[in-house]
Order: sequence, then C-alpha cells, then structure tokens
Amino acid sequence: MPISIFPGAPEKTVWGFVAFTGISFGAGGLLVKKFTNDGLDAFTVTWVPFLVGGIIALIHGAWRKELTLSAVPAGILLGLLGSLGPSLIFNTGFDRLPAGLNTLLISLGPIFTAVVAHFVFADERFNFLKALGLITAYGGVVILAIGSLDDGGELLDILLVLGGAAIAGGSGVLTRYLTLRHQPMALIAPNLLVAGLSSMILTLSLDLGTKPTNGFASWHIPMLFVFGIVTYLSFMSILRANQIGTTGQVSVIGYFLPLFGVAGGVVFFNEKLTLSVLFGGLLILVAMAAIARGSVPQSEPQIGSGQNV
Repeated sequence: MPISIFPGAPEKTVWGFVAFTGISFGAGGLLVKKFTNDGLDAFTVTWVPFLVGGIIALIHGAWRKELTLSAVPAGILLGLLGSLGPSLIFNTGFDRLPAGLNTLLISLGPIFTAVVAHFVFADERFNFLKALGLITAYGGVVILAIGSLDDGGELLDILLVLGGAAIAGGSGVLTRYLTLRHQPMALIAPNLLVAGLSSMILTLSLDLGTKPTNGFASWHIPMLFVFGIVTYLSFMSILRANQIGTTGQVSVIGYFLPLFGVAGGVVFFNEKLTLSVLFGGLLILVAMAAIARGSVPQSEPQIGSGQNV
C-alpha cells in the first residue's frame, strides 16, 4: 500500500541539500577517475573514504548523543544496498568502461527510483512533467556520453553497472522510507562503517588492492582522507534531503555527475567543448528543473487508510 509523507520543510532547504550533495558527488566522481587513472584500484578508493567517513560519523554522533540502537539494522541495510554495492560497482565501471558509457548507465538510476517510488509513496506518483524531465535528462546524458562510446566495453561490465544503477535507484526509495523513521545522524554511522569495513575486508581477503606503478603520489593518501570527510558530509546531506523532500527531488543529484564529468574533462583532461556538449548540458539542466517541479507534493500526504506517518 503506498505510503506518503508531508515533507514539512521549506523547498529552499531541500534544494540546498540536493545542490551540495550533487556538487560533492560530481567532484567525487572526477576524483575517483583520477585515482583509477593513476593506478589505484576501485576497491581501495571505495573502502578508505567510507571507513574514514564512518569513524567521523561515529565520533560526531556519540558527541551529539544522537546514536540509537534501533537505527543500526536500518543503517546497515542502507550501507550494503545504498552505499557499498553501488559505489563498488560504479567505481569498477570507471576503471573498466569508457567514462561516457559508465556515466550513461549510472544515469539510469533516477529512472529506476521514479518507477519504484510510484508504487511505494502516494505523493510520488508518476506524472507527465516528471516523465518528460527523465526522458529529456537521459537524452542530454546520451549527447554528453556519445563521444566516449567508441571504445565499447565488455558486456559483463556493462550489465554489472546497469545492475548497480537499478540497486541505486531502488535504494533511493529505501533511503527515504528509513529516514522518515530514523534521524540521519543515527543512520549514517552504521551505514558508512559497514560499507567501509565490508569493502576493506573484501579488498584484503581477495588481494584486490593495487597501487600506482611508481608508488603513491604525495597527494594520494591525504586526498583519500579528505575524500572521507567529504563522504561523511555528502551522505549526511543526502539523508537530510530524503528526510524533508521526495525521492524525485533527491534523484536530481544523479544528473550532477555527467555535468561534472564534462566540465572536468574540459578543465583537467583537455577535452573539447563542442556545441553538442553544450546542448546536452543544457538539456540536463532543463530536465533537472522539470523533474524537480514534477516531484513536489501537491497536497498533504496520507497512508491508504488515512493515517499520517
């Protein structure tokens, strides 16, 4: 039976969290690509930031006395499905697939989110504006990614990233469901810790860790720890956004990645800025606005039986 919750917070607050998370995730995607290009493996680039972020969350949550045992199972579930799984898969995709193809597959996540949310939350029904925005956004991503599709990619890797996009999309709905029942600070510590510890154990037990041929650069290890701080702030932000907004509003975050990918390619990797790229970026920006507008609840939500949650 569909569930519905009134956001209970000003729209500007939701978009502040969405913008911060989108920018930090987009910049993080560029950093992951730089790390893997330099020879670091995708698993190490996953577990170090998660573990550092989890330790910070644990200390901060204990200091603020906001950790609760009741939220631990929910946090662990989010850590496995919403953090560890998609991050490992997407980081592996950046390592094995052309950047454009990987970004194209990841960008399917918001579509999966919208479909699942339609059947779970009564205030997130699919509508014309949201559908138009999703289609337009994906068209923009196609235009941005088309220049780096020539190298192809192994079918298994493509299916892996596609599965990751589906998991990420479904976990977006799960995140909102759980943040309506637990405070973000109580969820984030078990979330990041289980993701970090699990990926570290996996990396060490399967001997997946690698380092650059010429050794670590002076900035690699410090930046991994900085990445951990950013990871904590980003996940706290996305949990808060889910608590006061809808999954449709939060899913807009997924389109910051291709925009940052293009901007980063031009600034850091000497890629050309063409008219088609500008047009693709414009389509995504317009689509983000349409998705956001189509995802705003129109009335105070209710459960099917008429009770408020």
